[in-house]
Amino acid sequence: MCRVTTLFLLLLGLFSSFLPPPVGALERKVEPTLQRIREAAAGVETIASTMEQEKHLKVFAEILKARGHFVFQRPDCWRWELTEPVLSGVSVCGGQGWRWHEKGGKAQSFKLADEPWLSHFATQITAWTTADFDFLQKEYVLTLLDSQLNSDLNSERPSLKLVPREAAARRLVASLEITFSADYRYVTRIIIREADGDYTAINFRDVIINQPLSEDSFK
Repeated sequence: MCRVTTLFLLLLGLFSSFLPPPVGALERKVEPTLQRIREAAAGVETIASTMEQEKHLKVFAEILKARGHFVFQRPDCWRWELTEPVLSGVSVCGGQGWRWHEKGGKAQSFKLADEPWLSHFATQITAWTTADFDFLQKEYVLTLLDSQLNSDLNSERPSLKLVPREAAARRLVASLEITFSADYRYVTRIIIREADGDYTAINFRDVIINQPLSEDSFK
């Protein structure tokens, strides 16, 4: 009986070595990466970049593409503008916002306090850009992407997986994948994976850090 028990325990240990670590362990493993991103992003005051968006929908064989610009300035000013295939966008600064569309005439102003959905979206963008992981961890479980779980911290650009904590949110968005630059200072790619399998990939290119922005960047 003793030999059988010993063999069973050995097999159990061997099997368990192939099991994925529990979520709590994965959350702890990501902390050194989060801290390094925090420290690097703290020195970023402004960001300006081009933006390429690809929507992959099961109902279409064709990828839906769009291009535009992203501009950010601490603490909470940003501009998210698409220029192709149609001109449209949103900008926010200090609780005041503007939105526009090429078919809607000039930009319309609004207050974030009156737009709950946009207010939440604005908070998320600011959190990603400033590496406010304390806020993000209240809404998401943050882990490293599976491909990086056993990688050296400096081996590649850090990529995080964010899974909504609330079941209701997961019925809409299954997860987010956020990749940072090699120097950990800014986001280079976001993938939004929907619960039904559709996903949107947003790539930020030609990124310029800490350059003066025009006065009308957020109007």
